Amino acid sequence: MNKREQQRIDRRNQIILCSLDMIVSRGYEATKIRDIAKKLGISLGLFFNYFSSKAEVYEELVRIGIEGPGNVLKLDFQTGSPIEIFQNITESIFDSLKTSSITAKMFLLMAQTVNSEVAPESVKEMLKSFDAINPVIPIIERGQKLGEIKKGNPVALAVAYWGAIQGIAESFALHPELPLPESSWVTDIIRA
Repeated sequence: MNKREQQRIDRRNQIILCSLDMIVSRGYEATKIRDIAKKLGISLGLFFNYFSSKAEVYEELVRIGIEGPGNVLKLDFQTGSPIEIFQNITESIFDSLKTSSITAKMFLLMAQTVNSEVAPESVKEMLKSFDAINPVIPIIERGQKLGEIKKGNPVALAVAYWGAIQGIAESFALHPELPLPESSWVTDIIRA
């Protein structure tokens, strides 16, 4: 990759990160391309060299938001006991929260997007494919059979687990000075 290509990638990433900050703090509808360009010190024309619209930047952010948890859910679910799998997922997410402020902001963005009435239709379509609950249900059921995961509705347990992670990530996005809880505390929500 030559220097010019690297500069292009860097500029695109700057636009994405600035857009993330502004959309999380202002909301999608209140965020204007003009404000993003001004904050970055670039012209509107330069912005449009990278993205054709605010909706396109938003789509890219949501794509990143879907891929992040998707990567965590692609961990090897066959290796280790069910409770170890949940511990590994939680540790992976918490490590990412500690090392990258973007992770917490993405949790916040995704929560806002799921509940948004003004999100573009293309983004709403993308969200239909996002599911963090169903992939972990078989692991919960296996853990229940082994006595590692508490008895109860597997869907409700998955909701409790992901709800705790979502809440912690959102709190951390808003208050990064606060300490993160131990990852085992989250896993204990479902532990037998």
